[in-house]
Amino acid sequence: MRQVRGVAMPTIIVLAALWLPAEAAAQTAGIAAPPRAEIWGAWAVAMPIRDGTLDSSYEPPLRLGSSALESLAHQVLNVEAGAGYGFDLGANVFFNRVIGVQGAFTATSANVNGTNGSYETFLRYVSSQPPDYQPRENTSESSTAWVPTTGTLGYRSLAIGGVVRWRTTAGRIGGTLAGGVDIEWLTGELESLGYTQFILGGHSTLFSVTHRVRVRPPEGGHAFGPYVGGDVHVAISEGIALMAGVRVRLTSRRVVPIQVVDLVDPNENPWVPEMFELAAALDGQPLELPGTRWRTLVGVKLFLR
Repeated sequence: MRQVRGVAMPTIIVLAALWLPAEAAAQTAGIAAPPRAEIWGAWAVAMPIRDGTLDSSYEPPLRLGSSALESLAHQVLNVEAGAGYGFDLGANVFFNRVIGVQGAFTATSANVNGTNGSYETFLRYVSSQPPDYQPRENTSESSTAWVPTTGTLGYRSLAIGGVVRWRTTAGRIGGTLAGGVDIEWLTGELESLGYTQFILGGHSTLFSVTHRVRVRPPEGGHAFGPYVGGDVHVAISEGIALMAGVRVRLTSRRVVPIQVVDLVDPNENPWVPEMFELAAALDGQPLELPGTRWRTLVGVKLFLR
């Protein structure tokens, strides 16, 4: 929070200093007082996501007859998305001609894709195989081409900050500049991570079963970051204007722990793991996404006097 205040407050002070002379000029010219508040609704377009990753590592279990000396499964899902679409709702309340406070809620969602590398497993174990059935150490390694990433990823954010406004002498064209704190949380689901079980069958014959697992960002997880934004509007009547703007969240890359949702393919094999086993292995794997987020807004603004 100290970092957020350190970015947001100087921004608002500088912007206010730039626009205070305009307020004085407007009072001198005798322009009618601007509205005390503005509310808007807009279509929101979020910029595409690039270079997101979900890095998974865990220890696959060995079922029946023995225990693993060493076990490892690893894969990296590439998480990318096109432009996200949604809406933006907000309000500005002004204390005078120039300075006020802003609150805005944005929700966007985008389809996820990504070409993936291999899903790799390794197992070192002891088994007793025919003909002498003496305990011996064995290893098993595999590398499997993995299907592309699919799913959806949604962004929800609540922006709270300061705002300054400007307008032309005639008052028909104007706009705002804002900055403050952006509270963001993620929604959606991603497919799919791999989950493998090794089974030691009759005559110590080893085989493996791999399921695909659907995951999601954590429910209720949110992150704070600074934002800046602005808009321009053109009045079409005394109380209504068309507007276009942008809002940018200014943070570094964000890492969130994922949660297991369910199996994508529960009926493809009789060896179906329990949900608690999936959660123990895969919950908390790091989903890493770009931090800076651009949103473009186009909509309608209402003036309240």
